[in-house]
Amino acid sequence: MKRLKALLAAGLRQNFGLSLLKHKVLQGKKDLWLVLLAGIGFLSLLPVLVLYVRGLGLLFGILRAAGQETAMLTLAILVGQFFILVFGLFYVLSAFYFSRDLEFLVSLPARPFEVIGAKFGVILVNEYLTVLFVVVPVFVVYGVMAGKPLGYWPLAALVFLLLPVIPLALAGLLVMAMMRCVNVSRKKDFLILVGSLALLAAALFLQLGLAGTRSPEELVKFFSAADGLARLLGEKFPPCIWASRLLASGFSAPGLGYLALFAGGSVAVLLLLLLAAEKLFYRGLIGLSEMAVRRKKLSAAALASSFASGRTAWRAILRREWKLMNRTPIFLLNGILSVVLVPVMLFIMVRTSAGSSSMAILKILGSGNRLAEILFAAAFFVACGCLNGTASSTFSREGKTFWISKVIPVAPGRQVTGKFLHSYLIAGLGVLGGLLAVRLALGLGWKSILPAALLAFVAGVLLTATNMAVDLARPLLTWTNPMRAIKQNLNVVIAMAVDAGILYGFYHVSRLLRRVGFAGTGLIAVLFVILSLLAAASIFLLARFADKRYTTIET
Repeated sequence: MKRLKALLAAGLRQNFGLSLLKHKVLQGKKDLWLVLLAGIGFLSLLPVLVLYVRGLGLLFGILRAAGQETAMLTLAILVGQFFILVFGLFYVLSAFYFSRDLEFLVSLPARPFEVIGAKFGVILVNEYLTVLFVVVPVFVVYGVMAGKPLGYWPLAALVFLLLPVIPLALAGLLVMAMMRCVNVSRKKDFLILVGSLALLAAALFLQLGLAGTRSPEELVKFFSAADGLARLLGEKFPPCIWASRLLASGFSAPGLGYLALFAGGSVAVLLLLLLAAEKLFYRGLIGLSEMAVRRKKLSAAALASSFASGRTAWRAILRREWKLMNRTPIFLLNGILSVVLVPVMLFIMVRTSAGSSSMAILKILGSGNRLAEILFAAAFFVACGCLNGTASSTFSREGKTFWISKVIPVAPGRQVTGKFLHSYLIAGLGVLGGLLAVRLALGLGWKSILPAALLAFVAGVLLTATNMAVDLARPLLTWTNPMRAIKQNLNVVIAMAVDAGILYGFYHVSRLLRRVGFAGTGLIAVLFVILSLLAAASIFLLARFADKRYTTIET
């Protein structure tokens, strides 16, 4: 246990950079602006948090009138655990098998279960931060509005601490089983990519199965029971029901039974993960860094052709970006995750009984308001395309090899053109995915979809360039785990906050235009012109910024 605690402490310090941050801020008096920026970012989230809490209060009132208030807890726990499972697949894969500290860890006199246990603890802490603002407000609103006694609050804290354990342990078991199989092949990277996408598809189909459609008679039966809606939401994933009933029952005899089920189930799955680590972890890890090399003898003509291909600088940089991203499965999977996941989740939500009813209500409320449909669709397309961390980790993904970008005979301003096109292509795929989801799932007409897509494509230029500028200002080049470069990168969070601010600003611009008399096609045209001008300016400024910044970046 002493080795496990030491490894966990070292992993947490490395993960959050506590020692480095303490040295820079408290001793070196450097990067104080990061502390200020973090404070401003937290304050900017308060209005959103307030709106979220108010919405939860309204939802609790509606559910309480139907005697189904426990369903709010079940839904929050189910959503939190599902997202932990989906996103945790790639986080676990990165931490377990692609972290640069593995060569050092496996040389220590530590058992495989101790290495995996320490890494699992680090991932667990990060997932607490992931679900903090989603689940905790639900627990607080339910406890206050239901008038729960003091005993409710320690149980709520315990449920929150145990909430990520089962999905993360399941993700770890799936990843170790996959890596044990793919590591016997020479085409490891390709099989890892295919296997990871297969696991993601399985998780999505599981969600579709958990939220399958119901007949009207079945829905009436569920709603007539005291906690029928809660059972409907979590009937195929019992831990959600155990946790919600534990919070609803408190320290009563049934509540203690659900406590034993939820806590015991979490501990059992965690122990199963540690036991599997002893059998599978090193077998999936050994030889992972080996590369299969194909030797091919080039003729003089082929060699001359390779040096005189006529490829322009931006095309060469674009190709380099694709190779850099494709050679690291973690980068590729995280880059395309939201591009695929958000549209698919919309489709899944519409396929459920509750989701289809909600969408029908939204269609009725939005019918006859073409402008609102266009703007909301455009915002959804932008979210599908730009909120994936690809652009805001462009330079960070290069890591310590960024020196290559500094020495190649291509001006930084031209380099960022190729890098921009790479990120923008992924954003464009996200917009197209959102377009198909809205068309197929919601049946939105082309008269609303096409103007929304035009706005989204132009806004994508502005947001992509802005996100790249954020990463260029302070690239994270000293990472040991590839997941840190894209998921644990503060630049990604800052860029998302900036994107939200830009979109919020355009919301007020559209309101101002409506006040001065613009409406319909005229308002869309003015927004398109403004976005186009800002997009062109953003690319120009990004190139100028790169020319000045490249020489000052230390690798």
